Amino acid sequence: METRNYKALKGVAFTVALLCAVHIIWLCAQTWFISGMGSSEGEINWSEDVYPFQLTVLLARLLFCTAYYATIIIFIVRTIKGLKSGIIFPQSNVPLLFTTAGCYFIGTLMSDNFDNILLTQTPNATYFAIESNTILITFIYIIFALLYKIAANVSEENNLTI
Repeated sequence: METRNYKALKGVAFTVALLCAVHIIWLCAQTWFISGMGSSEGEINWSEDVYPFQLTVLLARLLFCTAYYATIIIFIVRTIKGLKSGIIFPQSNVPLLFTTAGCYFIGTLMSDNFDNILLTQTPNATYFAIESNTILITFIYIIFALLYKIAANVSEENNLTI
């Protein structure tokens, strides 16, 4: 029997998964049009001096931000499936949470530098910013992943106890 809390959780989880999917589509479309592939004039000021670095930032941002949102969707699906089978903290989510933290860090790091390297009139690869929020939120993700790992282990031990 589904409780009101379980129904609310499913509703919020579905909304978050939908927003993540929309953001993935938006990132792909933005990358396509900003790079100049989707129109005759792109927004990026490609420079021969720093072209490999610009391309790396553009593609790494797309790849790691997409992976970040995809891992969130996978986490939600695994959690809902686990709840259906009576497992509150599925063990399979533990490595996924650490992956989410890594994808968040690299994707946000690339997003922090997106304007500096790609959209300026004079792109410069020597200026690379690391914002404190990027580091702080990554550590919060790691703390959450470690707490989840402890909870998954305790949950597994309780299931084995008679």
